[in-house]
Amino acid sequence: MKKVAVLFGGVSAEHEVSVISGLQVLEQIDGSKYEVYAIHLGKDGIFRHKPRVKKRKDYRVSGGSVVNFGRDEKGGYFVESRPLAKKVRIEAAYLAFHGGNGESGQLQGYFETLGIPYTSPDVESSAITMNKVLTKQVLSDNGISVVLGASVFSSDIKKNFGGVLAKLKKDMPLPVIVKPVHLGSSIGINIARTQIELKKCLLEASHIDSEILVEKLLTNFTEYNCAVRRKGDEIETSEIERPISKDEILSFADKYQRGGKKQSGMASLNRELPAKISEISKSRIEAVAKEAFKVCRCKGMVRIDFMVLSSGKVYLTEINPIPGSMAFYLWEASGITFTQQISDLIEQSILDWHDKSSLNLDYETDIVEKFVKSQ
Repeated sequence: MKKVAVLFGGVSAEHEVSVISGLQVLEQIDGSKYEVYAIHLGKDGIFRHKPRVKKRKDYRVSGGSVVNFGRDEKGGYFVESRPLAKKVRIEAAYLAFHGGNGESGQLQGYFETLGIPYTSPDVESSAITMNKVLTKQVLSDNGISVVLGASVFSSDIKKNFGGVLAKLKKDMPLPVIVKPVHLGSSIGINIARTQIELKKCLLEASHIDSEILVEKLLTNFTEYNCAVRRKGDEIETSEIERPISKDEILSFADKYQRGGKKQSGMASLNRELPAKISEISKSRIEAVAKEAFKVCRCKGMVRIDFMVLSSGKVYLTEINPIPGSMAFYLWEASGITFTQQISDLIEQSILDWHDKSSLNLDYETDIVEKFVKSQ
């Protein structure tokens, strides 16, 4: 059996959401194919192996053995911090992180250096898609429609709040949506209809993120979500859902606190699945989703969010590199079980890693020998 580490938690505002996703994966992963290790990354930044955690009822916030990752001539491994502990060599890391350093590229880079395949988009793609402003720029440059927006740095708010407000008043007429650039799960997102509300929203967002996105508030639209993945040489899209919100914008409470008791995490969101949508709109969303997956250099599986106006105009609003609950419900609606989804993602990560490792990066010269002998 292949040894797979399922990692969850993280130093992130979305820590608890990640724990739920990780536990959902641990419950559904195929134990006949994989020897599974549950590894929790605490808010303190320390990895801990939780060997007894197989299902959600097994999980405890405290406990677990501290582990360190490393690499030697045989490859990547982790080892528990106790006497005579043996190295556990990992063939793949299933990343169930949301937000923070687990979704934005830092840990992806860490596993790159360890030589361990991982299931999420890579460093480059994660950095782009976890930054709402960079995502807009890449998509817009490639002809994909995005909502009009302006970027504000928190440091500029502290230095010259009046100047920031004056520029926004000129460039972004009210009403607007204010969003932290690097956070997910709808954390810190608010609507501002007046200058007073705008000031309040900007100040609030500046305390939780270094950059803030101010977008035009669209009306008469319907939200849709679609998951996208690579399987072999093909890019595939899932069924499309229409999330149902009790708030004017899809909130954290809508996503994680108001759904049915049978589900948890993002899977508990009230939704229409499959969405009742015209074939024209469905085809447009699927085509844009696949193109966005390519131009943002995505790997693994992502969820892409859209707004479709009553006119039929399609706007891409966000790309989620590691979606809540791993978007398993979207693929289940497409006829693929969660267990099979997990296996597909693990095997694709190994295939992608082998493809990348086969590239010839060895460029030998004698410049070091000449430098050493030059004195």
